[in-house]
Amino acid sequence: MPRLLATLSNEAILVDLRSFVGVERQSLARMIVYLVEIEERRLHLELACSSMFDFCTRRLGFSEGEAFRRLTAARLVRRLPVLLDAIASGQIHLSSLVLLRDALTEENVDEIVAAASGKTKREVEELVARMAPKPDVRASIRKLPERRPSSSAASSQEPFTTASQSSPPQLKALAERRYRVQLTANEALRDKLELARALMSHQNPSGDLATIVERAVELLIEKLSKEKLGTSSRARGRKPSAKHGYVTRAARREAFERDGMQCSFVGENGGRCPARSFLELDHVTPRALGGSGEAENLRVFCRAHNHDAAERVFGRAHVEARVRTRRKGPSLRGDRSTPVSGPADFSQRKLEATRTTTSTASPSAIDGLAVEASHVAPEQRRDADARKHVRTALFSLGFRSAEADRALFVIDRKECDEPWRRPIETLVREALGILT
Repeated sequence: MPRLLATLSNEAILVDLRSFVGVERQSLARMIVYLVEIEERRLHLELACSSMFDFCTRRLGFSEGEAFRRLTAARLVRRLPVLLDAIASGQIHLSSLVLLRDALTEENVDEIVAAASGKTKREVEELVARMAPKPDVRASIRKLPERRPSSSAASSQEPFTTASQSSPPQLKALAERRYRVQLTANEALRDKLELARALMSHQNPSGDLATIVERAVELLIEKLSKEKLGTSSRARGRKPSAKHGYVTRAARREAFERDGMQCSFVGENGGRCPARSFLELDHVTPRALGGSGEAENLRVFCRAHNHDAAERVFGRAHVEARVRTRRKGPSLRGDRSTPVSGPADFSQRKLEATRTTTSTASPSAIDGLAVEASHVAPEQRRDADARKHVRTALFSLGFRSAEADRALFVIDRKECDEPWRRPIETLVREALGILT
């Protein structure tokens, strides 16, 4: 099936997908109308189903969650028919209707649907919390009941499965800017919380756990910011990179502050990637192609967009090969005594894994020409510069001198006019294709 799409352009695939989504929403609206009519006619009873929920799960094959959402929507549509158009147009999704079911009335349905339109489930939960705020949860630490094994394995597994499926989310909005945080702590964490409560008793006489957790998280963020972003309470001037392309703490800090701790990738539609987790630094001009480590040449990307940017420059095959090599352990070409570090910026991994030092090589050894530059024609000098850039890029990516020579030899023999006059990125990508 995926091969049937190989002939379609990216634009055609997106247009088709949007049309399928529209058709799916209209089909969902029609299905809800049928569920309303089936319940009105009591057809589920004639099919030996005790309830509409039983009919949807046993006869239609819906999961429990699918059945619950669709039946909730059907009963709301029967009471408020205007919701059917909102479902068919995609103005509101079923998860939002489930959350809003107790707040919807004939008087406010249009206003609430407009307010919930285009919002995620989390945002709709906050909307509900504003409309119907709940009191704060009392902070407490209590011991959970022990799980007692039952005589039947099946009977012991069933209650646990049901409880885990119906458990509330860890963060739930109670009122505007007020949330319930729920977690299960082991004994060690319980003891640490109690110790922190005792040590903080002068500043927090009530022993409020929220105050303790907030202060602990502030200290954790401060510590992680120093480790990852190089933040410091003392202002420091920018220092030039000692090594070409190396990212200093000051440059890293400036890039993250400039991009606002969020992936800076902007799509063709003008929308920015909202990711704030697994952020990494990417060189706009890759280090292998001469890019610097200054903040102006850095951008904050999430791991997925950073990986995609590397594939666009160096090709998917080469990047995947480097990632596999990195996961296996220290590089065979690099220092065998160097351990593999933890998660790092992919822009660093893709270039520092199996790095070969070229700083001691002479210009003539790098570009393979043993002639003085002053005696070389401008055309030959441009070709020599291109060869040097490609060779240096291959060294930076971990290839040996013999491998680089082989790639340059193949490019030299290309059946095209002036093969070295093409863009450097094209030449590097072609060299990587030859070697991988």
